[in-house]
Amino acid sequence: MSLLDAVMATGLIPLDSEPQAIKKRYSERLSANLAQEVAEGFRSVGFPGVRPYRGGPGEKAFQGGLGPKKVDVSYSDEQNGLLLAVSIKSINFEPFGKNLMNRFADLCTESINLHMRFPYSVIYGFFALPAAADQDRTRLRVTSSFERTVRLLGSISGRQEYTDPPEKFEHFVLMLFQPVSLQGPPPAIKLVDAISKREINEDDYYLRGREIYNARNPHATLKLEEEREGGGQD
Repeated sequence: MSLLDAVMATGLIPLDSEPQAIKKRYSERLSANLAQEVAEGFRSVGFPGVRPYRGGPGEKAFQGGLGPKKVDVSYSDEQNGLLLAVSIKSINFEPFGKNLMNRFADLCTESINLHMRFPYSVIYGFFALPAAADQDRTRLRVTSSFERTVRLLGSISGRQEYTDPPEKFEHFVLMLFQPVSLQGPPPAIKLVDAISKREINEDDYYLRGREIYNARNPHATLKLEEEREGGGQD
């Protein structure tokens, strides 16, 4: 179980010259594989019933403040509704900055939609970019697309209280990854915290989510422990 497994399971990244439809399918496979690994990671630190499951229920729809929204990774119950969610986005092909602001706007709207309906919910952001996005500096552009994305998404990370601006995420992490290719280095990943800009490991990523959740929902800690002991899926 690892995010690297998700990258490897997605297979060969298409060449820039290949049709857009093939590139789209690659991006969809990567997002689906990442969602499965992230969900399993959160289940491993004490969130039973987090979706999606391997070969089972996938993304789940919730009625947000602005309308229905499908959530890539979710932890919920019938009494409280959405408690924890992870929104997964990626830009996998050049030019990496072309659709960045569109993704940014989508993320803000998604966070607002969910936080309006579930102000106490912990909403995580996860953004993936290939290693090439950190290698596209030019003489006139001294920061890479990856560095600009970290800076941009850091501006909507760090929501600490349920009364804080709804467009902010409780936590945002970026994954820089070396995709599977016929030429080049072997697959690899690096996780970077959007606020501190420091590299973190996968265990810290999931444990940080549990820490934020427990601080936001101290009354629910006992419930989580009981569910973990009982096991089962929703």
